[in-house]
Amino acid sequence: MTQSYKYTNKNLIELKAYLKRLPFPLTRQEFQAYCYGPKVLANSCPKSGTNLLIRILSLFPLLVDRWKYSIVRGNLKLPEQFPIIRKGQYVASHLYWSRELVEALNTANIKTLFIIRDLRDVVVSRAYYHTYSLTSHPAYTYLNSLKSDAERLMIAIRGIDKPGMGFCSIGDWARGYTPWLDEPTCLTIRFEELIGSAGGGNDQQQVESVRAIASHLRQELSTNQIHEIASQAFFKNSNTFRKGQIGDWKNYFSDVHKQAFKEIAGEALIRLGYANDYDW
Repeated sequence: MTQSYKYTNKNLIELKAYLKRLPFPLTRQEFQAYCYGPKVLANSCPKSGTNLLIRILSLFPLLVDRWKYSIVRGNLKLPEQFPIIRKGQYVASHLYWSRELVEALNTANIKTLFIIRDLRDVVVSRAYYHTYSLTSHPAYTYLNSLKSDAERLMIAIRGIDKPGMGFCSIGDWARGYTPWLDEPTCLTIRFEELIGSAGGGNDQQQVESVRAIASHLRQELSTNQIHEIASQAFFKNSNTFRKGQIGDWKNYFSDVHKQAFKEIAGEALIRLGYANDYDW
């Protein structure tokens, strides 16, 4: 779909000032994104599909990939740490819910997306990422001192109760994020519905999820554009990508893991809609 834009003097003045801070000239698409694109916060609990979501956003016509950056924090000190997001820019983040943060986002007209995933798959991904990839994390040495991946998975569930380790339980982790589910100005997207058949999901659900994102961002996309974005969603070229498969936890959880998870994060799993009770 071809769209027409009218550039006002105000747009041009703002753009001129902004150009001084950029290392190279803007393309026509980038210019349109700066003038008319939404401001987007792509939020998640870590290992819940952040890269999938920003891959989708990178394919939107009025969002520009080179303006993205990441905020990896649980809590923000407001207002000094509030993310500055410009039009056409999306920011990936891991931010706990707070009323103050929500109000600040709404005041700044920032569209918030929150992607969630089955927490059982999250802990499997968490265990592998912190053991084999994130060498800079304080927990890396400790996890590698353990004898088996089964032990590491248990630690990913229970957390590490040592000062400075920065590795809380999956239950505490999840409770910091679940209040986002109740925010009317935040769109919740399920990883399982966004991943498509390449990741074990459903292509029609994927298309509908992309359509919901476009609607939330108030972007008018044609049916062909939505299908094109969905078809390019599954993308392995990320340093945090491992499998991206639904239900992979079943290949790793023993009965002992299941019991520990139910004790620590069973309530959060139900709250997120991935279980009806504790009988799984």
